[in-house]
Amino acid sequence: MIPATAHFLWFGSELPWIHSLSVRTAAQNGGFERVVLHHADPLGATELEATRGVELRRLEPHAFLESVEHFGPGLVDVYRRLSAPAARANVLRAALLWREGGVYLDTDTVTLASLTPLRQAAAFCGTERIAFPGALRWYEYGGALLRTSIRDLLRRQRDGWRLFRRIETWYPARANNAVLGAVPGHPFLGELVRRMTKVPRSRQLVRYELGTTLLQATLAEYRGGDVVVHDPEVFYPLGPEISEHWFRFTEDPRPSEVVGPTTRVVHWYASVRTRHVVRDADPDYVRRHAAHQLFSALALPWLDDSQSAARP
Repeated sequence: MIPATAHFLWFGSELPWIHSLSVRTAAQNGGFERVVLHHADPLGATELEATRGVELRRLEPHAFLESVEHFGPGLVDVYRRLSAPAARANVLRAALLWREGGVYLDTDTVTLASLTPLRQAAAFCGTERIAFPGALRWYEYGGALLRTSIRDLLRRQRDGWRLFRRIETWYPARANNAVLGAVPGHPFLGELVRRMTKVPRSRQLVRYELGTTLLQATLAEYRGGDVVVHDPEVFYPLGPEISEHWFRFTEDPRPSEVVGPTTRVVHWYASVRTRHVVRDADPDYVRRHAAHQLFSALALPWLDDSQSAARP
């Protein structure tokens, strides 16, 4: 059984409120015994210091990666070439799970329900709906471009997610690494880390190469048969680009119409046009926008002073 520990990673000296919400909802709703925020830089004051079940742990990435057995100095060399936090997190999350086990979650998530049932597996990940599913044959590019154009149109339309839901099966489901779980030393995580050291230097800085691209390739070739791959509804009810609708204004937002009965975590994709929200979001922002924004309506019940509000 996967340990009842949740792992988060953070780079930088300040943790915006919207990201601390990710950690806090995991502690409140995820069914974990421990929730650990590993921070690679000295971290300023944060509300998480007083949050029950949350541990703030300073992580020295180079020293930690050097201590990971079996993979040698190659993993540290890969990490040293990386500068983007997202790319560095790809390396550290896999090494952390291989070493300690547990569930890794990105800080652009909101945990809605316990992950205890999912931890019965030896390892798990989830899938999202995407337009370009990795390497394509020449005759497949037309379909991928059409999917991209339709998705872009619907992300701009008011409540466009509703129409997208009708056609989402046109979009292939592929693994994403924003939520991962495994027992310590699981061979799938070991293979994922090993492959990181084999990625050509010319490809290591390519976006997604050490993240979803490598995860999908490793998953496709893994023959262990003990990795559970969950449907998009479980972690990614609104996939990339369409996820913009979490923050677009609407009338009478009802998160219950977006999340499904199997949804445990909502990944809201901080990489998709959310800079202004990350900057501005706080409990007052959520209260002001809960009547006309899906994300705020989703987050409102989990504010410290809003626990009596109706759950989505």
